Amino acid sequence: MVMIHSFVFSPSGTSRKVADIFIEAMDMDSKTHDLTVHGIGSIDIKDANDIVVFVAPVYAGRVPALATERFQAVNGHGQKAIAIAVYGNRDYDDALVEMCDIISARGFNLIAAGAFIAQHCIFPKVATARPDASDEKKLVRFASLVRERIISGMPLDLDIVKGNRPYKKTTGVPLHPQANQKKCNSCRICAAQCPTGAIDAADPRKTDANKCIACCRCINVCPQDARSFGGLLYKVAGWKFCKDNSRRLEPEWFV
Repeated sequence: MVMIHSFVFSPSGTSRKVADIFIEAMDMDSKTHDLTVHGIGSIDIKDANDIVVFVAPVYAGRVPALATERFQAVNGHGQKAIAIAVYGNRDYDDALVEMCDIISARGFNLIAAGAFIAQHCIFPKVATARPDASDEKKLVRFASLVRERIISGMPLDLDIVKGNRPYKKTTGVPLHPQANQKKCNSCRICAAQCPTGAIDAADPRKTDANKCIACCRCINVCPQDARSFGGLLYKVAGWKFCKDNSRRLEPEWFV
């Protein structure tokens, strides 16, 4: 029996949504491995017929370092694989080609790669409510092309995937979610769910800016809506970012 293994890094939940739509469209038995909060140790995909899908968001045009670290614990033996990068309507820059390189280096036979749009996690007025119905149709189309490629067995020509080598250099995001002192009831869900351990479990109102990667996981999981971005820098950066990225971008794929 052929099984699709999807390895997903999705702090804000939108990459997981894209992954779920794609996996459902593939209409095959599947198992999702969520790498968001914790790594899952070294995994060997041993069945030669299994299919492997890697899904991650784009941070400043690159694959998040933590996602890279956790993807590198997955080992293949020539199985067919698909790379999916999810970005917030600005650009995916070198992230998709970087994902392809990571996957190929782990021993998989890459057959397809795609870049899909989702609501921006830091500036949610950009690509609001995406992936939407139109995106879903394109994911279904991508899945159809992937199924054809599975049958043909043709590997993906990595030279056609958009992106550059060496990859663009990145710098840390100077914005970090903060806790609303009145709303926060110290339930500690954010601390338990933070992928980098940036939130102090003893005092979840505190965030270690050196560890925080602005992934928005804490905002996504807080039951009190007590965590958010704010301040003058956020307002100014948000105004410019929304202005510069208001046009609608469409998914791209390579098969």
